[in-house]
Amino acid sequence: MLTYRGKLEDGERVDEKASSPNLYLCIRNLLMDEVTGDVERDSPTLKALVSRLRQEMSFYSMNKRDPFRVVAGADAGSQVLPLASRRYAVISALVYSLPSGTRFFLQPESISLPYTLAGERLKGVVNVRREAKIYETARSFLEGEPGVELLLIDGPLAFSNWWSIAGRERDRQRLIDAVNGLLDLCRGRGVALAGVVKRPSARYLIYDMGLQDETELPDAFLLLHALQPGERTDIFCPRTAIRRAVRSSTFMDSVICPIYSFYGRFSSDWSIPPVRIDLPDFSLGLLDDIADYCYGSSYWSGIPLPIVRADEEVRISKRFIGEVYGDIVSRVGRRRGEVSQLAPYWGEGRWMGV
Repeated sequence: MLTYRGKLEDGERVDEKASSPNLYLCIRNLLMDEVTGDVERDSPTLKALVSRLRQEMSFYSMNKRDPFRVVAGADAGSQVLPLASRRYAVISALVYSLPSGTRFFLQPESISLPYTLAGERLKGVVNVRREAKIYETARSFLEGEPGVELLLIDGPLAFSNWWSIAGRERDRQRLIDAVNGLLDLCRGRGVALAGVVKRPSARYLIYDMGLQDETELPDAFLLLHALQPGERTDIFCPRTAIRRAVRSSTFMDSVICPIYSFYGRFSSDWSIPPVRIDLPDFSLGLLDDIADYCYGSSYWSGIPLPIVRADEEVRISKRFIGEVYGDIVSRVGRRRGEVSQLAPYWGEGRWMGV
């Protein structure tokens, strides 16, 4: 008989004694019962919220069409090389243009921190710099490509307050400068701009409708049940919604122009949530064209094609970093005669080929 001993956090449940001598069977039964029970208990509330959304919001049908001649997608990638002495992170960003298939990128950059200072600090710095790299790369690309009509960014234009504490102050300022620089260029050049948030976890629409006290669910989960494939919501302003809910300034206040958002369900797959599209005010005149293009080009996993292509080109895999690590070991071995300073962090050596 298995017995649990330990302190439980809020919301955790456990039987004092397990009824099976098989640990994995106990885990399976625990999750089967708990998840099924939560689904059955929450179903009436979910249905009521979905019905309310359908009644109080305007939903619009999208058409699969391609109203733009030249569209570019921008994405960024990062990966960490974890040594026992230091952690190294590499960041890159790339713009993929359709229909030409051209690729544009700036010089990648690296970050290193002693292992004692890494962890969450490095993660925050990497996340903020990676986002900044997307907007900086996209701006440099547009400066040399006057024919682009629509630019899709893999990431938000409406930023949550998480970004106000992530990384370091100079990194956050770099992100704001990069976003504003791209917005200013697109507005001046007449280029339509949209941020594509593939896995939205925000509650902007919940705040906008004043439902934050009625549910803890994110926008995307509710809209997965409220939207039919090929439908989108009306636009709303995340900045206004957050101000109304928290009654304080937000990270979004640093963006030079108002940002509006809508959710679109671009896939019929039950497991793929709607995508959030962020638009600056100067792109609202092309709202239907942008929505239809994103829907029509979402062939895989409900994500617009330019974003998919950019992601494929810029992704930095662990396997690739492992191969680079092997080359580093060989170089240091030739130059120094020993490689002990390159010892990987315990447990990480396997995927690094050690």
